[in-house]
Amino acid sequence: MPTRPSSGAPLVVFALATLAWLAMGHDSRAASLQVAPTTITLQARQAAEGLTLSNTGAQTLHAQLRVFRWTQHDGVDRLDATGDVVLSPPMLELAPGARQLVRIVRTGPAPVDREASYRVIVDELPIDAHDASRSGLRLALRYSIPVFLMPVNRPQSDVSRPDASQAQLSATLHARLGGAHPTRFIEIDNTGDAHAQIADLAFVGDDGQRVAVAPGLSGYVLPGQRMRWNLPVTLDLERDAGRDGAFKARINGEPGERTLVLDATAR
Repeated sequence: MPTRPSSGAPLVVFALATLAWLAMGHDSRAASLQVAPTTITLQARQAAEGLTLSNTGAQTLHAQLRVFRWTQHDGVDRLDATGDVVLSPPMLELAPGARQLVRIVRTGPAPVDREASYRVIVDELPIDAHDASRSGLRLALRYSIPVFLMPVNRPQSDVSRPDASQAQLSATLHARLGGAHPTRFIEIDNTGDAHAQIADLAFVGDDGQRVAVAPGLSGYVLPGQRMRWNLPVTLDLERDAGRDGAFKARINGEPGERTLVLDATAR
């Protein structure tokens, strides 16, 4: 799914395959642009962080980098132009086997009370005319890298914890059901001060039967925002009114699942 400013944007790092047959061949040339890390966090006292681009292929490649403010409105991701964060360099050429460090620089003050979210979009630029003379299938890549700016006001440390000096922000989640079968949905609100990465969202019955709602990496709920996932038609809570269970998900890579507590009137 393409990423466009001010429109729905993907919630995870992804590769957008732009496929075109070139000349008469039928071989495929593997994509060679690699980006690391896949998520970037800038602490309140930190002005910059690095993103490394690598060319693991046998051909020179060109890449363009752009940064956008990442927000969520009415359950949809939105990317908007910003000057809060800049990239250096914004365009580059990578020879085979080469690596390039790109600096992600915060230009203004750090957020005050709540994490701020951005995305760096890395596009492998289209092949040039010389490249197009070769036969094969070219795979162009796009990466979408989440960038989180930590606020100045961090939670108070719990002195009883061994890692008290590393007090963390947290996501506080609430859920509700809406709509009616077969177009019912679950909404998740994040009233905390940090993002929540949602994975393996599912309804788990008391009998242990699991109905996947959004398997794998489901997406993000940014602080102060709400996101929505449609329930599968196989999950009919009205028909199975007597069925007990709970919606569960893994949050921010935690090894265990969290139960998402529904509003009292949710069902």
